[in-house]
Amino acid sequence: MSQLAQCNDLFLKFDEKIRLKPEKKESLRISRNALRTKIQNYFENTLKVTKPVFWGQGSYMMNTIIEPIDGEFDIDDGVYLKHLSGKKEEDWPATSTVHNWILKAVDGHTSTPPVNKNTCIRVIYKKEYHIDFPIYIKGDNAEHPKLAHKTKGWIDSDPKELTNWFNKEVSEKGDQLKRIVRYFKAWKDNKKGDDKFPSGMIFTILATNHFVDGYEEDDDSAFIAIAKNIYDDLSDSFTLERPVFPKEELIEDWSETAKTNFLSKLSTLITNGQKALEKEKKNEAADTWIKVFGERFPVYSPPENRIDKGYALQTSEPAILGNHGRSS
Repeated sequence: MSQLAQCNDLFLKFDEKIRLKPEKKESLRISRNALRTKIQNYFENTLKVTKPVFWGQGSYMMNTIIEPIDGEFDIDDGVYLKHLSGKKEEDWPATSTVHNWILKAVDGHTSTPPVNKNTCIRVIYKKEYHIDFPIYIKGDNAEHPKLAHKTKGWIDSDPKELTNWFNKEVSEKGDQLKRIVRYFKAWKDNKKGDDKFPSGMIFTILATNHFVDGYEEDDDSAFIAIAKNIYDDLSDSFTLERPVFPKEELIEDWSETAKTNFLSKLSTLITNGQKALEKEKKNEAADTWIKVFGERFPVYSPPENRIDKGYALQTSEPAILGNHGRSS
């Protein structure tokens, strides 16, 4: 049997390319902490109430954030209003009021005015990144907090639950799961255009729900096996429930056109990925992955000493989808 090209090492290099760099993460942390201080000072000195506390959420906390090809990337930092936690919900202020508190607290921090969105206050750093501040109250006897939605009022939301769920899944499945989520985000970043794609949170849940064991040292095979599982599941029923509170349906509002377009792109991803897995020459496999992910995916450069090339062309079991009963 011919040897098949194995590109795990190129995937790991790709992950290093797309993931948030330590120096950028530190810069974000400094910016976030400066805004936290500004918000706390506003509550203490202007509103004369107990300072809020903060809890990071989303891809920044899950370590699945990637640097986008173009445009801004974001982090989410939940603001928990401690001075209202002892009050009954009917005595809480209007969500528009608490939005205005945060808006006034951060106004003027950057040259771009902050944005009052439905679910958060956004602080923008010159098209480089932005920090979103969703606002919560958790009653003293409540199991979960509620989010200040500008138009819907106080709604059920508990981002800590999702982060804890994902971290538990990673502890069981391994760090490969985080990389797989980043690969899906990078694929979306390269292919999205004007088409509707799942959010980062939805990709995180999909990848976790459809994770496949047995490819711990083969990120290329694992990625396509998981993509195939997602495709099969969504083709059968285009639904996805949040795995933790509040257990809401996340993709029921997609139009039929959006569903069809996304499934078509996912099918093309699987077909091209399968072709890459079946290549015998690593440079050809890498070229196929570049078509999937774009120019950020590394070009294969064979080692100068061909005697030492064995590590780059390991014998592999043929492709991945045999255990699913059919090829794509």
